[in-house]
Amino acid sequence: MKDYPEILKNIEFFQDFSVEEIDRLVECGAWVKADPGERIITEGEDDLFLYVLVKGQVSVIKNGKVLANLQSGDSFGEIGALARTPRTAHVVARDQCYCLRFDPNQISKMEVELQLKFVKQILYAMAARLTSLNRRVALL
Repeated sequence: MKDYPEILKNIEFFQDFSVEEIDRLVECGAWVKADPGERIITEGEDDLFLYVLVKGQVSVIKNGKVLANLQSGDSFGEIGALARTPRTAHVVARDQCYCLRFDPNQISKMEVELQLKFVKQILYAMAARLTSLNRRVALL
């Protein structure tokens, strides 16, 4: 991911960040590559990582049922990271994926303004997911 500033700037999650802020986020994160069928998150595990999908698609799976299909720009792992609870579902790569993985402890070491922008993006993503879930439940 040599050209990551340009790639990330074109992903919705990172559009409100300057190139300098993206550089600082990448320094706090770690790149993760996953091949098709590979689990990125395993239900029940206690890791605290939060992910932003930079390239590819993943499925969120619980009890053998696909709960969601996510694509570039989506985040996942927020519940485990923020609530510090075991993982609630598997996340499996549908094709070759590249993610930025963040440790909440590293995020808390960023300057406050950058933390706020990052957390705001996570909250927007979670709110959109909750809205979608509410619509689906209302249709049942």
